[in-house]
Amino acid sequence: MRRALVALGLAPWLCLACPGCSSCADEPSAAMGAANARDGDGDGDGGGRSGDGGEDEARTSAGSDASERKRDCLDALMARDDLEGRFVAMLRALCGESINREIPGVAVAVVERGGEGEPPRMVMHFERGVSCFGEDAPVDASTRFRLGSISKVLTAALVLGFVDEREGFALETRVGASGLIPGLVLPPGIRDPSVEALLGQRAGLGPIEPEQVVADDGDWRRALTAAPQREGEHSYVNANYVVLGAMLEGLAGSDYGQLVRARLAGPLGLSTLGADAEVAVAEGAACGHLEEDPDRHPILVSEDLDFMPGDPSWLRPTGGVLADAEDLGRFALAIGGPELPGSAAMLEPGAPVLERSGEPRRYDERYGLGLRAWTLPSGRLVYGHSGDNGSFRAELLFVPGQRAVVILANRGGELAVTRAAALELLDEP
Repeated sequence: MRRALVALGLAPWLCLACPGCSSCADEPSAAMGAANARDGDGDGDGGGRSGDGGEDEARTSAGSDASERKRDCLDALMARDDLEGRFVAMLRALCGESINREIPGVAVAVVERGGEGEPPRMVMHFERGVSCFGEDAPVDASTRFRLGSISKVLTAALVLGFVDEREGFALETRVGASGLIPGLVLPPGIRDPSVEALLGQRAGLGPIEPEQVVADDGDWRRALTAAPQREGEHSYVNANYVVLGAMLEGLAGSDYGQLVRARLAGPLGLSTLGADAEVAVAEGAACGHLEEDPDRHPILVSEDLDFMPGDPSWLRPTGGVLADAEDLGRFALAIGGPELPGSAAMLEPGAPVLERSGEPRRYDERYGLGLRAWTLPSGRLVYGHSGDNGSFRAELLFVPGQRAVVILANRGGELAVTRAAALELLDEP
């Protein structure tokens, strides 16, 4: 949740959203110190600390416990008769990273399509840990996780489905001119953005202004800001997909959760895919756990968006969808196919995403219509998106129509080594 607050510029409201979190009680330096001690990466002299060695002993004990848990995780992997060798590197990386970062629970799935016309099937899954820290319910293959910004991929698919079927609604449609969002106020200097510019994160919008949202009792429509980048330049912000979600609801006369069920989950047979957090909690969804909270207080997904006045449902199109790992992988392999009309446009890689220096990013990263794309060293094109709201982490990586890898964790923060191993897996024939 904290990263979601930061992304929206809402860090001052963190302690209102999570008053029990230790990072609210401590100064930032104290919170960082706790995190460093938890990682056990000291060099033995405590960096100038004085004392009787009790802290060093605690770190040594914690490190020993982590090593034992890693061995247990790896032993469990090696004991599996059904585990193909090509998956071992990724799962070994996940064992190490998830234990080092004290993630309560993780789930991984690899979904593949066997041949033309064949439905996708899950060829490997792995789960470890518990759904909510301090409770007994284990993560299993059907456990739902918050997907964070991967929700944007679903929103893009919904938008392009309407572009495909609805006369008068096109990529060129302008938000203001459409009249689909009554009361919307565009920031000064911003030309009425098109659907295509919003999908591609090139509309010139900046972060949503939190003070204005609070002043308007949770109404975001007058809180849009302008980005420092010019219109047409890539500027990744949640605001673009908040606007798209509101356009969808105005166009369809249904709320976002109903659209996900009726147009994505239902037709594709994805029973865990949805945006209704109350339903997800009732059916055993994982809790979130803030990356910055060393005590790992569990946060229900029915509460993790409730950090401002009013109805938080406007955040669902940009970060509020939930699913299990298999269903997210199956959804990814439907992109570009007849099951998702209009979604082929999502597989057009788009323009390169540049570093602040103006240089292209590694792997020739591009952002198209709701998806990132990377060209791997072999020349293979891989698509995907990440999600991280501070209390969950999600990774979706796939080769269209062939193979998808999904990594879900119920604590925020990167899983860089696991992700790199997943990219290597996708680079295989």
